[in-house]
Amino acid sequence: MPGRGSRFAKLPEPEDSFVIANDQSRGVPTSPPDRVDDKHDRSVMIVQSWQRLGLRILPHGGARPLGVAIAAGLVFGIAMALADALLFYSVIPESQTALVSRFSAIDRIGYFAPLAVADELIFRLVVMSLLVWALVSAAGQRAWCFWGAILGTALLVYPALHQTYLSSLVLTPLSVLREITLHGGAGILWGYLYWRHGLTAAIAGHVGAHLSLQPLLSLMF
Repeated sequence: MPGRGSRFAKLPEPEDSFVIANDQSRGVPTSPPDRVDDKHDRSVMIVQSWQRLGLRILPHGGARPLGVAIAAGLVFGIAMALADALLFYSVIPESQTALVSRFSAIDRIGYFAPLAVADELIFRLVVMSLLVWALVSAAGQRAWCFWGAILGTALLVYPALHQTYLSSLVLTPLSVLREITLHGGAGILWGYLYWRHGLTAAIAGHVGAHLSLQPLLSLMF
């Protein structure tokens, strides 16, 4: 017969079972809350570290920064359309011309607006914030740390995560210049808006670009 010090020692005594059942019925936790506290503490530390960088979700100054962001996005969208019409027309991807010819500007805005929000959550709130944190941790809070994160996100991380699209392009000096100028330039602008005015400003600018770009593309194709 196994002794009391073997598997039977792991079972709770009757009095312990009564206490456990009683605590569970009253909603009292029956295990130490250390893990929950640790997760909460880590979350608080992450948020505090992010706030110390000066990054934020909502802009300071009310609606004015959002108006500036939307205006910047509208102007950039016009610039993108003009660049495609005057400089890059010969290297515009067939997938883009097909999309424009098959769907209305309103349909395309409805399609691209949620993607713009997702892009800003991924590439600005997550990727750029992590790069800023890494650079600031290494060198202190300097302006070039933010610019390094903005440029790194727009020109390195974003293309690295869009290999499927890039692999579909016919790579020429002009097509490479188009991607750097239009998509890279857009990422730099959205990163700057995030740094100076907050995440909502970056989202507003990105969506605003499509509000002017998509109708103008309909006139081109």
